[in-house]
Amino acid sequence: MTETNVLQWIAVNEMMDDEYRQVVVTEALSYLPKAPAELNKFALDILKKTIQVNGFRSYQSIPPYLAKKQIIKEFKNNDSLVTAMICLWAEKQHELIKTLAQAARAANILIPEKWDWQSARHGFVQGQDTPELDQLATTLAAQKSKPESDHTILAGLWLSNSLFIE
Repeated sequence: MTETNVLQWIAVNEMMDDEYRQVVVTEALSYLPKAPAELNKFALDILKKTIQVNGFRSYQSIPPYLAKKQIIKEFKNNDSLVTAMICLWAEKQHELIKTLAQAARAANILIPEKWDWQSARHGFVQGQDTPELDQLATTLAAQKSKPESDHTILAGLWLSNSLFIE
């Protein structure tokens, strides 16, 4: 097997339009208070370091609508922030990801049983390197309307690197 190119999560911006980027950030931020403690700390630490708005001392003091606006702006430029948002999004979308993983296993695509945000935060693999998973996600996405179709494609990217982890 050839060497696989794992891309950092910031590269997902090339596959997203502005509208879907806002959907991902909105979902991620809505999930943040419910996130498991370790993921919550991971994301909050990144948000505290990267999101600053004049007139506010800390991330927690920024009104949510201003914080979201700043996060969307920074999403294109900051890999750590994108990683945190995608991890939160994935935890919120765990049922969709679980369904896609089950469909992949049924199609003899070897998705590991345990694939969580700690593993997936390291990046994703493009579709040409995972043609079967990419085709499955694309086929399932075609049966849905936006943003669910985009969620399905992103779920495929979320699972993509799991195919190359021993």
